[in-house]
Amino acid sequence: MKRQNSRFGSRQRYSLLAAFALVSLQTSVALAGCPSPGQWWQNERPLANSDLLTTAAQQQVVLLGEQHDDIAHHRWQLHTLAGLHALRDDLVIGLEMLPRSAQPALDAWIAGELDDNTLLEQTQWDEAWGFDSALYMPILAFARMAQIPLVALNIAPELRQRLVTDGWERVPADERFAIPPPQPASASYRSRLTEVFNQHAMGEDPESLERFIQAQLTWDTAMAQRLAEATESGALAVGLMGLGHVIYNEGVAYQLNAMGINDTASLLPWQMSNCTLPDPTLADAVYILADD
Repeated sequence: MKRQNSRFGSRQRYSLLAAFALVSLQTSVALAGCPSPGQWWQNERPLANSDLLTTAAQQQVVLLGEQHDDIAHHRWQLHTLAGLHALRDDLVIGLEMLPRSAQPALDAWIAGELDDNTLLEQTQWDEAWGFDSALYMPILAFARMAQIPLVALNIAPELRQRLVTDGWERVPADERFAIPPPQPASASYRSRLTEVFNQHAMGEDPESLERFIQAQLTWDTAMAQRLAEATESGALAVGLMGLGHVIYNEGVAYQLNAMGINDTASLLPWQMSNCTLPDPTLADAVYILADD
């Protein structure tokens, strides 16, 4: 699956990206035969679970998109992680949910040194993420049980704001974790981000729009760089992150490509409605969930 080549509060930023993803998910394809829950679909055709996972396990990075508050999405992520781990012992799980400062706590968790509550306290889960930790604990417990390293992908909002406001050249490399400046957004990515910006009535100031776009690019690049680092030993890095960073391979995958990580797979869950699938270019494959 090779790749073709103002300030916002944390919950507001996540809601904006969710809106961005939902806007993009509106394009769908009607099918003659209705997909069944539990199937993978690729290029408007069903794909055997074993075939999809075998192909995904051969990549350098796999991205698993999510709607943060949807429990079905997290169950799908766990199912997919388990399948990939059955094929790759050298698996690493990257988490958008936590900034790099949480890494010591994640390492201690995998080592069995922390209980659930202490992990949440030491990672400052509620402050850093805000979404219900119960949605993620089965994944974190699986990682500890299977001794799969967990990697914090994110950076603190303060650093993200500083990079956008002050500029990359004014922030020393050692203060930005050696994260490289992002590649400029593609025309289609800029267009979708602009649409979200306009829908949320954030004003018509071109500078505000540019800051918003640069903030998203910074976010994508920070996570891409951390995933790229995780592949240096030859491991398969699997990133768990919001849909907005995954769709159309124009977020994190695009920045990974600029870093020389070309073998990536972007996978999404898809809630069936009226027997439709998303635009085939939305992801490398989608997994059909039951229509609730």
